[in-house]
Amino acid sequence: MASFNAEVNLNAGFQILNENVRLGAESNDGSPIWTFPGDTPTNRILSTDQSLRVEAKWTTQGPLATLMGNCKYVCRVFLEQMGQDEASPGTYSTVVNHIPVVGPQNYSAIIVIPRGLSEGVYRMVFSLNMLGASGNPIPVAGFADLGFLQVFNN
Repeated sequence: MASFNAEVNLNAGFQILNENVRLGAESNDGSPIWTFPGDTPTNRILSTDQSLRVEAKWTTQGPLATLMGNCKYVCRVFLEQMGQDEASPGTYSTVVNHIPVVGPQNYSAIIVIPRGLSEGVYRMVFSLNMLGASGNPIPVAGFADLGFLQVFNN
């Protein structure tokens, strides 16, 4: 797992720790020639028939974390296709509710990039932003460059 950069502008009252993001398992190929038990490669090469999971985990703590009810983390994966074409839709996301508790709280988010991407090479970036109860941004953000992904046609 790679660590993602996180910045919190809420003094020491709110902290994000243990932040990491990784590519999860690819789904089974739609037309495999043969398969073996445990085949879930994550070699950054997918066929157009496969989906891919991106998994992020982080921990929060601090006195402000106990007061931030109804806040949400918006997690996104952005895909940018190299060359003249662009990824469509290009952004995949999920929302995780903040849990206001005393002490450290662990979070995880899973974003699935569905099968059917056009063949090509894509750059992938993960981002995390926090929204307050009213939906306005809170100064908590993070990102990770997940590198490149190649999609080929079977």
